[in-house]
Amino acid sequence: MNTSLERVKGTCRFAFKSINKLKENKSEEFTIYLFFTYGKKRLKLSTGLKTSYNDWDFTKQRFKKRSHIKDKDSNNSKLTKLEDSIQEVYTQLSEETTDITPTFLKNRFQSKLKDEIPKAKQAQKLTFSELADKFNEYKEGNVKAVTLRSYKQAAKHLKSFESYKGRMFELDEINAQFHKEFVNYLQTKKKFTQNTIGKHIKTIKTFMNFALTEGYTDNQSFKSSEFKVSKEITTEIYLNADEIEAFRTYDLSKYPKLSHARDLFLIGYYTGQRVSDYNSFSEDDIQTIDGVDYFVIVQEKNKKRGRKVYCPITTEIREIMDLRHNGLPPTRIPDKDINDYIKQIGQMLDMESLNKIIKCEYTKAGKEVVEMLPKHQLIKSHTARRSFATNMYKAGMNVYDIMLFTGHTTEKEFYKYIRIKDEERVSHVLKSGFFNV
Repeated sequence: MNTSLERVKGTCRFAFKSINKLKENKSEEFTIYLFFTYGKKRLKLSTGLKTSYNDWDFTKQRFKKRSHIKDKDSNNSKLTKLEDSIQEVYTQLSEETTDITPTFLKNRFQSKLKDEIPKAKQAQKLTFSELADKFNEYKEGNVKAVTLRSYKQAAKHLKSFESYKGRMFELDEINAQFHKEFVNYLQTKKKFTQNTIGKHIKTIKTFMNFALTEGYTDNQSFKSSEFKVSKEITTEIYLNADEIEAFRTYDLSKYPKLSHARDLFLIGYYTGQRVSDYNSFSEDDIQTIDGVDYFVIVQEKNKKRGRKVYCPITTEIREIMDLRHNGLPPTRIPDKDINDYIKQIGQMLDMESLNKIIKCEYTKAGKEVVEMLPKHQLIKSHTARRSFATNMYKAGMNVYDIMLFTGHTTEKEFYKYIRIKDEERVSHVLKSGFFNV
């Protein structure tokens, strides 16, 4: 029996939030959720029913026919009714409009089945910080450690803000006034930069989206233009071809840790990937296609899109792997170590261009800050990727071909990313042959 029905491009299934937790506690009961996917959108609703790993038929997506399971037949009938009803509601809405948001679908569905959709969550009163903790609990084991750490940092700052204000915030209070006060707190008390504040506000909005989707609140004030995520363009550098070559040829045999970080950084440069990808290359990622070896990966940041990226293993990469890593990609080291070590290497090279003083401007604690730093102090793991994109662009490679490796989806984002000066961009256009000069 296949219970996943598809009508008007909609797919319904019943599942659990974390299959890993289900497997770890096979006798413990967990909530069954209805997941309805249509196009690129998805609705998730609690069915109000619970079961354990041992009592659930994952193929049929129903309760198993076991004598000890109470109300198994009525529960299975309820799941079937929910499945048929969501398909019916979606079909009706499809005839009315082409813009069916998950919230719109949820409201219509709940109106149709007033007595079938549980209201327990709506009645459960959570403060915002309690909601943030619940969100992080759900995400534990289901997102990358670095992502979870970012979520937990935002929750920590939220709690410190509540402590500072001497009160807890209800979900209905997360509005423009909350945004104004929280941003002011992060500026004046935490002395954060504008981009760090923007990162935390983005997470706050993620928390609220979760609260809205799960039925803990109907408050949508966080979607207003006043609840904005501020971001500013900071000073970023790239290494030109001569500087990359100096990195590649510098003798670091006496400094194995620096050498290891340098090798990872260079592979990041020659492939154009983020550190989350180039610091994780393995033998399993290598495929031979028409006699050429490639790293074939799904970029960590774009996993939802699922598009594979094919990075040719260049002569330089092959030399790095053969000379110092037994023919394999360098093993992973902490991202922080890469950042620290490549700055040291940049200083050791003692190149005039890398010692050049760069003016760095950014906003911190609500005030404009200006720092004058040598270029080598601005080198970090992401400089590898930015240098690849910029140097390939300057060499005349087609923008869309570069984007094939970097994963950028629009030219606008690409040009913001490479930070090419106007005179360099004009030079690139001239190389395209459109002007007779």
